[in-house]
Amino acid sequence: MTTAWDYAKKLADQHASAANLFVRLPNDGDKVVGVFCGEPFAREVFWTGETYADSPAEAGAKPTLRVSLNFFVPAEGAMKIIEGGASWFRDLVDVRTKYGLDKWSFEVKRRGKKGDPKTRYTILPDAPVDEGLRARIGQTTLHDLTAMGAGAEGEAGAPTQPMAAIDEPTARALADRLRLLPREALQAFLAEFQIERLRELSSSDLPGALRFIEGRERPLDNDPLAP
Repeated sequence: MTTAWDYAKKLADQHASAANLFVRLPNDGDKVVGVFCGEPFAREVFWTGETYADSPAEAGAKPTLRVSLNFFVPAEGAMKIIEGGASWFRDLVDVRTKYGLDKWSFEVKRRGKKGDPKTRYTILPDAPVDEGLRARIGQTTLHDLTAMGAGAEGEAGAPTQPMAAIDEPTARALADRLRLLPREALQAFLAEFQIERLRELSSSDLPGALRFIEGRERPLDNDPLAP
């Protein structure tokens, strides 16, 4: 029989895989250096309060522009997906006009704390693309952004909204484990992930949440008085 632990681990593995595909800059000052590759994929979406959808949740809702591109990150040796909104993309167009995206690697840096609606992202040239880096990029495959509906797994790239929250079964599984820990562990958990309720935990933070809990369960597992 599948236990709550098995279910939570399965979801964690799924979300970790998806999270690794996208560039995420969740905190003020976070940055990444990479090379923009291929053509952009733009779509108009609607914010539901938890994630982006292709149709409005209520009448009269205004669409939001999301644009995604392939982005090779040399430090990881991986082709990822970076995504941003209208303001971010306008800045990228200016950078492309001045420098040419295929000639430089660029640093994308977040300016704004988590959840701040005024958050912005700078895009600055980092270094020219040399032959070695160009060869590494040529050995990777571009993600099919159209087929993936980039961002479908949650907020990607330069996020201006939080990713979708975890579902109810996952929240219950985490709650069951937290109840076995001292109360201060729950308080530390909520502070660590900047939430007031467990159900508000972002799906992208699930792997970190599991590590947080496991790190506090181990001393109990090693208790010589434990049965």
